[in-house]
Amino acid sequence: MAPLAAISQILLAKISTPRAQTRQRCRGCRCSQSPPPPPLPPSRPAPGQTRREFALHSVQLAVLAAMADGIDGRTILNSVLGAYGLPQLKAAAGYRLFDDPEEPYSFEYPRSWVRRNNSLRSGFVISDFNTADQLKIEVFSQPPPELPLAQAVVAKLVNPAAEVGGDSRLELPPVSRIKTEVRVIDGKEYTIVAFPSETITRSGYQVRRKNLAVAASRRGSVYCLGCSARSDQYNADKEAIFEHIVTSFRLG
Repeated sequence: MAPLAAISQILLAKISTPRAQTRQRCRGCRCSQSPPPPPLPPSRPAPGQTRREFALHSVQLAVLAAMADGIDGRTILNSVLGAYGLPQLKAAAGYRLFDDPEEPYSFEYPRSWVRRNNSLRSGFVISDFNTADQLKIEVFSQPPPELPLAQAVVAKLVNPAAEVGGDSRLELPPVSRIKTEVRVIDGKEYTIVAFPSETITRSGYQVRRKNLAVAASRRGSVYCLGCSARSDQYNADKEAIFEHIVTSFRLG
């Protein structure tokens, strides 16, 4: 069997090739129909299947998923290869634009990050599967005048245990450690918020993270994008990535 890395390159080339439009319009209406999603990869090798063959099969299914959803193929391949401890391809460079016509906001995020549904509540999270760096969107009602917007943003992003439950405790940072800056872009006011956060597991393990967020108001609601990374992994490169994401955020 050919080396897995070579096969991955072949599969990646296939996903990178422009494809014909897959959506088909129904006759007599304006809706569009998408082809059914590809099957999910199995959780364990089939009888007689080697670990290497199982990993390759998972990669092939992941490629099909990438083709269906328009996700960067290199990112999908690396997420599968990394899960099985196999060598990864060089991560995709640059940024991808999130611009959903059903949402009033847009922003850019690294092409190598993967989007998934938020397991705690509605919404989604986009993250680096190698480092757990992530961004998430939160939407909440405009806070009362006596509560500063920055503090409301921090409370929503840190998400205290009273909201989440589970086996972890998330601590709100003191107000003195919340740094804010207001920027006006295209006539709209955006509040930039930088703050630390802590998660203490039930076993006593403490995880510290650095956070950079941006928030803006629209029709009585606050739309907030928050980026976070582990403090012990934070560096100038991650700071630049977070700044790019936050600066690219626009609310219509």
